[in-house]
Amino acid sequence: MSHLLELKDNAAKLNDDAVLELMFNPDAQGVPFDSVAQTVQHNPLKEIDPSILMELKSLETQAVELAEKDDLEGALMLLNQCIEKEPEYASVYNNRAQIFRLQNDNESALQDLDKVIQLGAGQPKVLRQAYTQRAIIKRQQGDMKGANQDFELGAKYGNPLARNYTVNENPYAKMCNQIMVEVMSRETMGIPSDTCNSSQQRQ
Repeated sequence: MSHLLELKDNAAKLNDDAVLELMFNPDAQGVPFDSVAQTVQHNPLKEIDPSILMELKSLETQAVELAEKDDLEGALMLLNQCIEKEPEYASVYNNRAQIFRLQNDNESALQDLDKVIQLGAGQPKVLRQAYTQRAIIKRQQGDMKGANQDFELGAKYGNPLARNYTVNENPYAKMCNQIMVEVMSRETMGIPSDTCNSSQQRQ
């Protein structure tokens, strides 16, 4: 029974990611939903041995706990241990980038985020965090074009912060988002509704 529940939870999450892909990726428009869903599945380039992966996740958790206690050096040491054990474990570079940001070392953070994006193909959760972190740094550095591009990619992979930023910066996306909320409300109440495109045509 628990296995079935887990499968249902995974399927629901996959559907959520596929909806975000349809919303934020123009190339996905008109593509069958099942095809879009396949593009957001967790399918890493390298499968890490489950026992090693468990150890890496444990070290990451300990590092996060140390960071929450302001022990950034201790957290950094544990994350470096993760990288020594498995240099191609993308998630750890995300976490180390956060530590570097807290230490005001944005250049090192950017290097780690570039590494995440290099290693993170097929891992939407990892990529959405990396693109959003990189977007924040680029925005702080005044690279608005680069920041907007990364926010769009973070939104594409489902990061809520990136999604909100992208919608607020894009008037058309904001309008479509408002129409989508209205459409969903109407459908919930059983009232026929138009699509975003047809609503736009009437204006």
